[in-house]
Order: sequence, then C-alpha cells, then structure tokens
Amino acid sequence: MGKLKYDKDLLDFVEDKHPVRYHLLRLLKFTAYTVALVLLYFLIFSLFSVTEEDRRMRVESRLIEEEYDALSRQADLLEGVVGELRLKDENIYRELFNTNFPDFSFTDDSSAMDFTSDTVYGEAVVSHTAQRLDALEAEFDRCDALIAGVSAMLEDFDKDSLPFIPGNMPVRDFPLGNVGASVGRKMHPFYKKMVYHGGLDLVAPAGVEVVASASGRVKSVERAMKLQGTRIVIDHGNGYETIYAHLSDVLVRQGQKVSVGDVIARTGNSGTSFAPHLHYEVLRDGRHLDPLCFLSCGLDVDRYGELIMYAVNTGQSLD
Repeated sequence: MGKLKYDKDLLDFVEDKHPVRYHLLRLLKFTAYTVALVLLYFLIFSLFSVTEEDRRMRVESRLIEEEYDALSRQADLLEGVVGELRLKDENIYRELFNTNFPDFSFTDDSSAMDFTSDTVYGEAVVSHTAQRLDALEAEFDRCDALIAGVSAMLEDFDKDSLPFIPGNMPVRDFPLGNVGASVGRKMHPFYKKMVYHGGLDLVAPAGVEVVASASGRVKSVERAMKLQGTRIVIDHGNGYETIYAHLSDVLVRQGQKVSVGDVIARTGNSGTSFAPHLHYEVLRDGRHLDPLCFLSCGLDVDRYGELIMYAVNTGQSLD
C-alpha cells in the first residue's frame, strides 16, 4: 500500500498516487548525480595519478622544444651571415655589370612545412630545421670558398700589369653629367632605329684633350669621312684594345708607345657623328666590353654610381 493522505471531501485517508512524470524526474536526478560523481572521481584520479610513461613523454617533449629553439637560433645566425654576403655580392655585381644579381635559390619551397598545424609532431619540426640548417651551412661554405678564391686571385695578380688595363677615364676631369649612351641597343641619331652601340659616348666640345686610358702601343691611326671618322686604336697587350673615335686632331703616330694619361688626341665631330663627342670602346680578344665595367678603377663609389646612372638612362647614341 502506498503513501496515505487526508481527503477533505471524503473526510477520510486515501492512497497518494504520483503521476509518471514524477517518477521520471526522480530517475533523471538520480542518473545525473551518478554521472557527476563518476566524472569527479575520474578528474581526481587523472590529476593525482601520473604514470611513469607520462613523465617520460613530458621530459622528451621539453627536450625537443629546447633542441628546436637552439637549432632555430643557429639557423637565424647563419641566415644573417649569408644574407650579408649575398647583399655584398649583389652590390658588386650591380656596380660592375649594371644589372640585377641572378637569383641562385638553394631552397625548395615544396618541402616547406606548416608549423602552425596541430598534426606536425615535434620530431618532424626538429628534423626539418636540421635540414634547413645543413643547407645554410653548405651555402655559407660555398660563399666562403668563393671569397677565398677571389682573395687567392688577388694575391697572384700581377700588379705591374695594372697600367695596361684600360681602367681610367679617357678625358680628364670629365663632368659625369655629360656621359652619353653606353654599350647596348640604342636609338641611332640619323636612322632613328634601334642599333647596336659598341662603346661609350662622352659628350665634350671639339678640341678637348683625349688621354690614353692605359699604357700600350698605338696599333693604328685612321682617318675617314664616315662611320667613326678619325680614330685611334691602342693595343694594351693581353688581348686588350681601346678605340678613340670622332677625333679632330691626332697627336700620336702608329707604333708609338704611350703611357696611361698621355694626351693622344682632341675631341671632334668627324665621321657619322651627331654632335662633338668622344666615342670610346674597350675590346678583349676582338670582343666588345662595356667601358663602364673598367672606369670604376679611376672613380670613387659615389661618382661611379652617378656615371652608371647617366649612361644607362641615355637611350640614343651620338653616332
């Protein structure tokens, strides 16, 4: 018999019958209390019960993090050194050849890893960093070997041959703002089409003294009404020759020895020339070279940079 309650209408005690909802709520409460108690026991066990395997994994994880930090610092240091060397190479290359330094990339973007991903394990990160460090060390060794090779070449270089290398401006105290077109495809002043220009135009009034840019022997003195007009060719040995064209006066003769800085002629407007100027060429074994690559010997860095800027920005030649 269930629980009794007093009924005022019947004036008697009757059995108290609960609905189904009442019993369901009691069951749900009991289940909730049981689950909460189980979770509490599990948390207490997890916090205060650490196995030996857990301790070992935590130690390994800490060691991997420390090793990765050390390798990252070494990689950053080597990247800085290689970056400085590459910057110096780019500046030298750009000054000598008037072009951008070629990109010799030694990294492979396809092997890049997403270190922000949760799926990358610590061992993979350390392994990738170690490979990257090895690549940087190899590149550093390569750069170091190149520098050592250049140093060895400078030690073996015959300094007595310097006067015979055309490294000086063929016009004394030449204003760099008067530099004309350099070597390359330029607009011809008469034909108005792009043609190959094999030398450097130095704009100057007629009668300005022209000097030998290096010591040598006068190979030829030529006079003509067209093309390069009156010109002098000097043989400097080791395959080097220089040409001085569109001259007005010639002050040397064929076969004469000249020293660097000797006055050999005066500027003019002979031949196919748009205005008075000196057309100056440098050849090695019959092949045209850019005189700008040699004139750095007689100029400081700032003036040499100014010279290059004026020359490359001139799109039309004077002959």
